Amino acid sequence: MNKFYIQIVFFLLIISIYVNNKTHETELAPEKYTKHKSKKDTKPKSTNHYPTSEEVYEKNKHLLFNNPKEIIQAYAYMNKALKHLERHAT
Repeated sequence: MNKFYIQIVFFLLIISIYVNNKTHETELAPEKYTKHKSKKDTKPKSTNHYPTSEEVYEKNKHLLFNNPKEIIQAYAYMNKALKHLERHAT
């Protein structure tokens, strides 16, 4: 008897989810996107400008430092940190 009730609950849940999905599929789009546009202006223009990777690199180029000694020290430090992590993980 209990199994029967659980099946009914799951059936009702599935039906409600199905109806909800169908409702979202048929929702109307906002008015600002449904207006007819000319053939030239089919692509919406972005109001936000996100910098490209090259622009970010040029902006932060002064922060980079290529000291070989520092690179070796950072590598050794990270190896020590990795050994500590492995020791604590086991």
